[in-house]
Amino acid sequence: MTSKPRSLPPRRIEFAAHSDVGRVRTRNEDALQVCPEQGWAILADGMGGYRGGDVAARLAVAAALRRIEYEAAANRMETVDAAAQSLACAVDDANAEIHRAGVSDPDLVGMGATLLAVAFLDSQVVSAHVGDSRLYRWREGEFEQLTRDHTMLQEQVDGGMMSAEDARHSRYRGMLTRGVGVSMLVQPELGVHAARAGDNFLLCSDGLTDMLDDDQIAAVLAAGEPLPATAERLVELANLHGGRDNVSVIVARIAV
Repeated sequence: MTSKPRSLPPRRIEFAAHSDVGRVRTRNEDALQVCPEQGWAILADGMGGYRGGDVAARLAVAAALRRIEYEAAANRMETVDAAAQSLACAVDDANAEIHRAGVSDPDLVGMGATLLAVAFLDSQVVSAHVGDSRLYRWREGEFEQLTRDHTMLQEQVDGGMMSAEDARHSRYRGMLTRGVGVSMLVQPELGVHAARAGDNFLLCSDGLTDMLDDDQIAAVLAAGEPLPATAERLVELANLHGGRDNVSVIVARIAV
């Protein structure tokens, strides 16, 4: 990673977020937070099948946000390297917070969540993630997944044992290999991604990507609608295609 000074805000960045329980679940186990002035966004998805998934997601987002605000106040979000380290610390804090809560409350033992934290700098976007909540970039007709899922299926795809298309339709696509809160230690994956005027970035839970393929998502982003309408349309389409899970999205657009 290379360090580069940043200014606040790096450019004018518009954000919109939307979360919905979906058509099957009775409670929303996703959580999200957007800080437009600072250029931060955080999204978590309580791990399916785990007790207290909604609690875990809320704790993850709150703990990550506290750490990011603390790091920023200490001027440790000013470069790519510093921001990456700060986001990694945010994931560690979220993991510790959830783990402590599970230990102290027998009803919450084993709870966990995915976590995706993103910081927008001058010409780069820094991400830290655990699990299968994703970060995408749409740029001039090209839609690209920027994060790699931490799932059993992704490991099989990476190992050549399964095609990406077969993995998409597998009933086991939600089996995670990493999550925050399920053990004392967690290993976030860090990424640095190019950003320029006109780019659209999408953070989302798997409630979106399990219901819609890349072409369907890209078509919504390509329409260029106001961001609140874009976020709402993505959630609406996920529900129209079954809405089998909670669905949450954060859309960011770097102004031209």
